[in-house]
Parts: sequence; structure tokens; C-alpha cells
Amino acid sequence: MNKTIWKKALPHLIAIAVFLVTSVIMGKSALETGVSLRASDQTTWQGMAHQTLEYKKANGTMPLWTPAMFSGMPAFQVAVEGKFNPILHISSVLTLGLPEPINFFFLACICFYFLGICLGVRPYAAVLGALAFAFCTYNPIIITAGHNTKMLALAYAPAVIGACILIFNKKYLLGFTFTAVLTGLQIAQGHQQISYYLFFVLLAMSMSYIIRLVKGGEVAHLVRSLGIIVVAGVLGLLMNAVTLFPTYDYAKESKRGGQLVMDDSAQKTDEAVKDGKTAGLSKDYAFQWSYGKAETMSLMFPGVMGYGNHQAQRDGEVYSFPKLDEEANAVKFISEKFGAPTDQAVGYASGNLYWGKQPFTNGPVYLGAIVCFLFIMGMFYLDGKHKWWAFASALLGILLALGSNLPSFNYFMFDHFPLYNKFRVPTMALVIPQLVFPIVACLFIDKLVGDTAIDFKKLKLGGIITAAVFALALGFYASTNFGSENKMRTAEFNKILTEGGADANAKLAELNAKYIPERDNQVYEGMVSNMQQSPTAQTDARAFVNALHKDRASVFLGDVGRSFIYILLAAALIFAFAKRKLNATILMIGMIMLTLIDLLTMDSKYLNSFNYDSSDTYEEQAFPMRPADKQILADKDLNYRVFDMSGGDPFQTSNASYYHKSIGGNHAAKLGIYDDLAAYQLSGNPNTAVLNMLNTKYVIQQQGEQVVAATNPGAMGNVWFVKNVKLVDGPMAEMKALTGLNPRDSAVADKSFAAAVGQYSPADSTSSIEQTKFDFDEITYQSKSSAAHIAVFSEVYYKDWKAYIDGKEAPIFKANYVLRALNVPAGDHTITFKFEPAIFYWSDNLSAAIGWVLAALILFCGFVYWRKSKKEK
Repeated sequence: MNKTIWKKALPHLIAIAVFLVTSVIMGKSALETGVSLRASDQTTWQGMAHQTLEYKKANGTMPLWTPAMFSGMPAFQVAVEGKFNPILHISSVLTLGLPEPINFFFLACICFYFLGICLGVRPYAAVLGALAFAFCTYNPIIITAGHNTKMLALAYAPAVIGACILIFNKKYLLGFTFTAVLTGLQIAQGHQQISYYLFFVLLAMSMSYIIRLVKGGEVAHLVRSLGIIVVAGVLGLLMNAVTLFPTYDYAKESKRGGQLVMDDSAQKTDEAVKDGKTAGLSKDYAFQWSYGKAETMSLMFPGVMGYGNHQAQRDGEVYSFPKLDEEANAVKFISEKFGAPTDQAVGYASGNLYWGKQPFTNGPVYLGAIVCFLFIMGMFYLDGKHKWWAFASALLGILLALGSNLPSFNYFMFDHFPLYNKFRVPTMALVIPQLVFPIVACLFIDKLVGDTAIDFKKLKLGGIITAAVFALALGFYASTNFGSENKMRTAEFNKILTEGGADANAKLAELNAKYIPERDNQVYEGMVSNMQQSPTAQTDARAFVNALHKDRASVFLGDVGRSFIYILLAAALIFAFAKRKLNATILMIGMIMLTLIDLLTMDSKYLNSFNYDSSDTYEEQAFPMRPADKQILADKDLNYRVFDMSGGDPFQTSNASYYHKSIGGNHAAKLGIYDDLAAYQLSGNPNTAVLNMLNTKYVIQQQGEQVVAATNPGAMGNVWFVKNVKLVDGPMAEMKALTGLNPRDSAVADKSFAAAVGQYSPADSTSSIEQTKFDFDEITYQSKSSAAHIAVFSEVYYKDWKAYIDGKEAPIFKANYVLRALNVPAGDHTITFKFEPAIFYWSDNLSAAIGWVLAALILFCGFVYWRKSKKEK
């Protein structure tokens, strides 16, 4: 009996060992003592969350509101800590406590392997699919960018599919348990967009099962299966109520719930606008990272658009990819024409190699040449049970990834499909083909190995289509110039420079508004600007761009050749097996090794030892304490704000938020009203009155080589009484009213708050109001007045803040577009603001309760199968 168990377990143990070894190879630097992975977005999150985490250290609990960025926002959108949930600790078990990023790759392998077993494929075929899924180049790219939640959510996705397949295969209890638990774990990783794409895959698969089961007369089983899946999915959702429900509630108030439009420009671009605001994210913002049509060939040929631009640094040494050699056309041009050192010429030329449609990118989504080949073969060799829903899913993912490059489809989806207008970065949809290509690949290999009679006709068809893909790639190589340029813009740009004149800069500004510059326009115009005094500037810039075109063509052709070699080797293995020249074990091992070599050699371009650095010096390097920061932190006032203008866009960095209560910050879903304020009042030349009303006491600026903190004497403090409130109609009028407003004397509010404004008297010098206590979730004030006055507080308005005057709740209204205001009655009063998001409290309790229900379900399922095995013995 023990031998039988060992025989059954051995392939799975070997699979786990393969996953562990491969994951360690990919992330081996994480095992070095005293080092950790460095990732830009993870560093950004550290800046966002630092004050929240420090608050917990001091008070024992996490606050629900943070003043660290955007003058204040819900802290549970940055870092959340709910009640104890036993299910969430399963992740630590599944990843064996491995360090990042080894744990990411291992988890992805384990979850896909589980899917493979649920699909009924042989363990080694499941290993092939798992490695293909886990080591697609997108994974190391997002890991080095710090997109940990995205990686974890993606890792769990195949396991959820596998659990649903168990239900369709009539393993109801086991499938129900796994579906509920794994859905809960997948959603718990906190990346709703990946969960959204997973839903598309599950929907396509379910439709396939519905058609097949109805045709087969198994309607009762179908209804039972769908019911079980829905109930399990709901339990998984409810286990994450503490994050999902508050986030859904918050989304309506965030920029994802709508952005202010101050003119008719959105109408001209088919933007859905109502009452001055978009229905969700603006299309321009949501579709910024759209994959190009030709760029889609990167799934099989990674260098079609020049790879991207990835950089890392360790111990002062800089690593970058791609890196052209000294003989590259653009490198030689820079070196010979301008006498630049070789390393500088290589850096400049390599940095401009990418010519795709995305604003910038670290690298392409490369699924692997062999994986793509096996997918094509599977589409001809497999029966229709799984391949058509996989194909439909993959096609949908590719179409969604095109974003604004396929507006007829994607704008319709954006305007009409539920919740789709809450998401951005269409390129992310390529996680769908990343997931389903390996499914078809491992199903194909498994069927090929299991067939006693090989269908050579189907293999031939797959080979012909693969050859057609290469013909298409070579046709692209022959027909394009590997450039990305708006030629009309270039002509107008050159004309403006040639004519010159005092109004040249104004004409260039009009040109920028008229055309969106393609990547080569940016390269060309940037080079011309750097050589303003040279009479040959335009000629030289054109020559450099033409040299880039040649290098891009060379890179792409090289990758076509690279993919051809890998596919040729894979095809040779298949042909040899089909002719019975080698056995199934050799075929499997050979295919696994070729796939790993193909993917890992590309992965290592993006994740290697340069992505790690000393753990001890991390915070010092990422958030250095500057003299300006020390000066500000010496101020012991209860509550004031800082505007850091010392470098870059203050609304795209979290550095100031690490130390200060900042009016800037970095978050993909800042409050909508604050995003509007940043766009129309705080960008470019900030409105001083708005800075003052936000109580911006310090402005950090760059003066020469020094970063200094200048005190703002106009900062208005925490609260003040005003003489009058002007009621206006709609957000557009309210925003316009801020221009020229004297917030010391007047406030502006939407007329919908008229009842809350109520009756009041103009403030006079005998009245006073001040802040007496500041806490993240609770603020206290004292007021004294002889009549009812309107008090404006330099705190961001949000619906879940409650105001209490002497313990009795009072209505808050929104003033000056973003601030809280209150009608304070005559007399001496204690005013308390409390952040009380009811939805967070009850959803936290619900999450914990469902977690324990799922834990009990696991025990019950285990008990049932234990009794069953005991009876069988």
C-alpha cells in the first residue's frame, strides 16, 4: 500500500521540486544575506503607507484615514488590516515561506499545476504548462516594477479555473470547497483588474460547458454545477468584503467614478459626460497604455517594438536592457558624429530603441516561441472541449489590450460593459492569453503522448499555420520602416524652426496641442532642441532616427530567427516522437527544457542581481532625510501641510508623504474632487489662494543645487470663519469660482448644500475657532461666537466624516470644491470630526465570519474524504 501511495505521489513531488529549483534559479539573489528586491512601485507604496504604519506602531491599530497625501484620503485604500481571517494564512503554506520573488514564481507554478491536474493531463504535461505560465516575461517585469498584488492575483487565477472544472466534473464537494477558498484567496491579493479578467475566462469556459452539457442532455448536472460555482464565488467575494465593499463605495467618490470636464473637449472625443463629469475614468487616462496592433507579435517575437526600456542599479553599477552593441547603426552615428564616449552613445541609442504605442514600458509580453507554437498545434489537434473557450478568451484579451488602437470595440466596452470604465492600462488584458496559451499547450502535449495513432494531417495543418505566422512577421519586416512618426507634425515643426521669430515658442505650443507626438517625433524634436545652434540639427536628427530604424529592424529579425530555432527544435521533438524515434518521457523533458531555456534567458534580462540591494540602507536611499525635511519636522504644530515642488510632478510621487502631511502624493484612485483640484488649480502655476486654504505652511523648492523649505505666510491654518458663502450650480461653476476667490472671507458651495449652509451671520473679529486636538481619525475644535457663523476647515470633504457639536451630529457641507464646512451656532462649543465609515466596520465583521465558515468547510471536506478513504480500505 505504501508503495502504491509513493508511486502516485512521486510525479507530484518531482513537479514541486522542479518548480522550487526553477523559482530559486530565477530569484537566487533573494537568498543572499542582507539583500532584498528593489521595485519602484513597492517603494512608492512604502512612501504612501509609512505614516499609517507608524501610527499603528504608536497606537496599536491601523487608522482608517491618512493625512499623508492629497490633504487626506481613506487609509484603507493604501493599507488595510481587518479582523483575523484563517484563510488568508494559507498563502504562507502554499509558498513555503520563501522570500520574494521566489515565492511568486513558485505559487504561480503550483496553482497552474493544480489546474493541469484538474484538467486531467499527465503531471509532466501540467509541469510544462505551469512553467510556461509562471515564467512568461510579463511576470518578472511586473515583479521588478513592484506590482506584487498583480503578480499574486495572477498566480492564483489558474487554480480558480481548476476548482471550477472540478465542479463541472461532478466532484461537487471538493470543487465547491476549492472554488470558495481559492476565489477568496485570489481576490484577497487586492488587484481587482486581474480578477475582472479572470471572470472573462471563467465566463467563456462556463459558456462552453453550458453548450456541451445541454447538447448532452445533462441539464440537471449543469444547473447544479452553475449553482455551486455561483455560491462558492459569492463566498469568496464575501470573504473579501473588508476590501471589496469599501473600495466599491470609495470608487464612486474617486477619480474612477468620474473626472471633471471644464470644456467640450470630451464631447468631441466621444467621452460620456454628464453634469460636467465623465461617467468613469476619462478615456485618455484609461487607455494610456494600449498595446499596438503590430506590437501584439511580441507574444512570439519579443523585439518587434524594441523591447522597452528596463534599468536597475546595484552598488552604483547601472544595468539596462536593451543594450545595443558598439557596431549598432545609431551607436556608431552618435559616436562618430558627436564624439560621444561609447557607453554614452550605447545608452542614448538603446534608450530610444522602443517605438511602440505605449508611453513607456519596461518590456514586452513574451509568452515564449514554443508556447505559441504548441498553442497553434493544439488548436488543430485537440477536440473542442477546451480549445474553443481558450481561443475565445485569448482573442478577447488581445482585443482588450489594443485599447485606443481598436476604439470601435474598446470604447464600446468602456461605455457599456459593467465596471469596465473603472480600470486602466489595457495592456494588462494580455494576462488572459498568458493564462490560456499554456492551457492549450499542455493539453496538446498530453493528447499527443496519449494517442496510439498520431494524426499527422492535423500536425501538418498546425505546422502550416505556424509557418504562416513567420511569413506574416517577415512581411511586416519587409514592409515597414520601423519608425513611429507623425510626418505632418514633423513638417510643421521644421517650418516653425526655419521661420523662427518671437512667436516661435507659442507656435510650438500650438503644435503640441494640435498633434500627439509619436515616439520618433519625440526623439527627433528632442535632438533638434539640443542642437539649436547647429545649422545641421535637423539633418543630423533625421540621420539618427534613420539609424534607429535600421537597428530596430535588426533586433526584430534577430528575434524572428531566435523563435524559429526554438520552434524548429520543438517541432523536431514532436516529429521524432510521432515517428516513434523517442519515447514520451524524452519528449516531455525535452519540451520542458527548451521552454525553460527560451523563457528564462529572456526573463533574466529583466530580473537579475541588479534588482536587489542592501536591506539595511533601503529607506535611507529611497527616502533620504534632507535638511528641508528636518526643518519642517522640527515644527511641532498640530496639523499643517507641505507642498513638495523640488522635483517632478508632486501628484505622481510619494516621497513627501513619507515624512509629511502632503498636498501631493501618488495613488491611482485619488479622490475625484481632489484630482479635479490638482488638474485645474494646483498644476503648472498653482493657485496661491488654493494652497493657502489647504493650510500649505511649507513649500519645498529646488534652489540651485539646494533643496529648501520656504514658509508660506499665507497659510490659513486649520479652520476659520468666513463672512459669506456663494452658492453655485454644478462642479464646473464651483471650480471656476475658485479663480479669484478670497477664501479668508468667502466660500463657494454647490447649491445642493443650501440646506446645510442654512442661516448665518458674517464672521467678525469677536468670533474665534481653533483646532485643539488632531488624530488621523478624529479632530477636535473649540469655537466661540455671538452668532451663527460658517466655519471652513482645511480638511478634505468625504462622506464618511461626521461632525458633532457638543456631542450632537451636525450636517457637513462641501466648500471650495474640496473642503469641509459647518454652520456653527452661537456660543462656546466643542466640535468633533470623526471618520466613521460604516461600510468598513460591517464588511470587516463579514469577512472574518466568512473566513471561519470557509475554514470549517475545509475541515468538513477533509473529514468526508478521510471517511471515504477509510471505507475504501
